[in-house]
Amino acid sequence: MFIRLTLLCFLTLLSLFGGSIDTPYYVSGGKKIMLHPLKTLRDASGNDEIRYFFNDAGQKLGVGQRIIVCCESRTLLDKLAQKYRFRYLKTLTDKLYLCETTATQKTLDTCNALVNEKGVRFAHPDFLIHKHRRGFDPYYKFQWHLKNSEHPGADINVEEAWRYTKGEGVLAAVIDEGIDIDHPDLKANIVGFANYNDPTTDYPGSNTGNWHGTACIGLLGAAENGTGITGVAPKSKLLAIRYSDANVSQDIIAFNDLMKQGVSVISNSWGSYANLDAYDYIFKKLATEGRGGKGILIFFATGNEHLDMDTPGINDESESPWVISVGASTHNDKIAPYSNYGSTLDFLAPGGVEGGQLVTTDAQGEKGYTDWNYNFNFVGTSAAAPIAAGVGVLILSANPDLTRDEVIDILKKSAVKIGDEPYDKNGRNNFAGYGRIDAGKAVALAVSKRKLSADTLSTTKIDNFAHIMYLSVQRFSDK
Repeated sequence: MFIRLTLLCFLTLLSLFGGSIDTPYYVSGGKKIMLHPLKTLRDASGNDEIRYFFNDAGQKLGVGQRIIVCCESRTLLDKLAQKYRFRYLKTLTDKLYLCETTATQKTLDTCNALVNEKGVRFAHPDFLIHKHRRGFDPYYKFQWHLKNSEHPGADINVEEAWRYTKGEGVLAAVIDEGIDIDHPDLKANIVGFANYNDPTTDYPGSNTGNWHGTACIGLLGAAENGTGITGVAPKSKLLAIRYSDANVSQDIIAFNDLMKQGVSVISNSWGSYANLDAYDYIFKKLATEGRGGKGILIFFATGNEHLDMDTPGINDESESPWVISVGASTHNDKIAPYSNYGSTLDFLAPGGVEGGQLVTTDAQGEKGYTDWNYNFNFVGTSAAAPIAAGVGVLILSANPDLTRDEVIDILKKSAVKIGDEPYDKNGRNNFAGYGRIDAGKAVALAVSKRKLSADTLSTTKIDNFAHIMYLSVQRFSDK
């Protein structure tokens, strides 16, 4: 925290005493986001220049020649391309285009000129952006988040939910780094996978040695198979997705592909503290058009720095109005002391603290956090997000006709009020959102809205990704 505050003070002084009208910026949400130059490097190929900046939140951003433009039509885009001397590369999704300027030095100016053009909703660089994993490694011993014997009731009450469903018929995705799809507790439920970071493979592994995603996906949907752990939705079907370490456009493609695949729930235990218009655009698209117009549930971890997310300059993906923002609770039903907070926080789910940790899957062998295939040191909002997402899966399994807004309303009505801060007349506060998620109560409410019939639950058939190699996990089963 001291380092972050020192950096923010430095950047503030820089803007006051060293800034000028020529200070670089980009436009997001209709506001200028100031950028502070850091350095200029060549990319991996040694050809294109990459200019690096800090924003006021201390986030490092890389700017190359590629830009993302939201434009009313391709015809208008082509006219603007001639006017501002950039070229079209490809369509990311409807009205969202990836383009390229003639030089890195012209990228910001081109984007800032485009946002003033009629018919352009937004334009910003295809930033190279680092995502902060929502997790750290204290210790823990039991799956108290499912059934808490030491502090009864300080769990998600999942056994009541399991009376109705264990996630049958629902397709969920986890977007993260390093997912071991051949883990014996995961491979039965993983029906597809893709890698948006490495174009040479579809395997969602890690090239940095971090298998954070293996821990996250296990909490959501580890199989009920007599060994290891059990996920919140142990009979759901899962897509394991490796996110991009660099360009935002790859993330947009990933989210868009997931919508095409018919995914119902997406869990994200990452963030950048530099949410962009392009992210908001694709989140809105999924939340309003996904699942045949019913809306996809997108869960995001808030982060573990005990930050007030309303602080000027902090603009995280978890703050988007189109996602469900999840903070963390502890084994004794307190608000986790590290959990980020603010007006955009929606719910809490178990994330634990030292002395009350969670157990989950770990990458097998020496590549994991441990050597025995299970992680006994996983704590944080990284854990809370997939647990909450698992509850979303259970709700949709119990009643697949529910819209996104109806699911959120059920989560609000069923949440348990914890913590010492008072709740407002709408039943929320900035430290707990609407409270800690209760799966049993939520699923019961979902069932009450529709009589669950025997043919409601169905198996999910997954097609191959349109342009990404998308192989059956079965090919790894004989390893």
